[in-house]
Amino acid sequence: MSTIIEMKPLVGIVWGNKEINFNDSKLTVKATLGTPESVYENSYYYFYNELRIDFDKTDRVIFIEFLGGIESSTTPLIYGTKAFEVESEELYHVLEKENNGAIENSENGYSFIFYNSCVGIYREIRPEDVEEMIIEMRQNGIDNLNNEDLENDRKRAMHWAAIGIGKKGYYKEDKRSH
Repeated sequence: MSTIIEMKPLVGIVWGNKEINFNDSKLTVKATLGTPESVYENSYYYFYNELRIDFDKTDRVIFIEFLGGIESSTTPLIYGTKAFEVESEELYHVLEKENNGAIENSENGYSFIFYNSCVGIYREIRPEDVEEMIIEMRQNGIDNLNNEDLENDRKRAMHWAAIGIGKKGYYKEDKRSH
């Protein structure tokens, strides 16, 4: 059974009687979650490395990201929506509505930054990429029916692979686009 963890943009995360808030110290995070499963630079990883918590130079929480995608053992819940379970377009529209402001799409649909709410989403493959693969397979005489890899790619393309929230001001609007 998946662990549901509520993401509260500009605040932190909550599940059960536990919470991690922006500006909490590394000591607070360890007291709440225990020893991290892995540490890389200034980040702690938990839940089979599906939850990353980044710290600033003063060892305070500045960013929280879920990395498990649709295969995740954790279920990030944001604005009442299960981020990895709904299709990518549905989550995008929820985040767009709640953000009510500038959104960056400088990576052609692979990732978006919602500036007002400091939320970021990412995926490795888009539905358009899968369609291009199918066309290329057909042109090369490769059977794409019942192709397990293609079906996995199609499933991944329909969902986000990662979602993160940052403290206020985490994302800067200097490269913004609408």
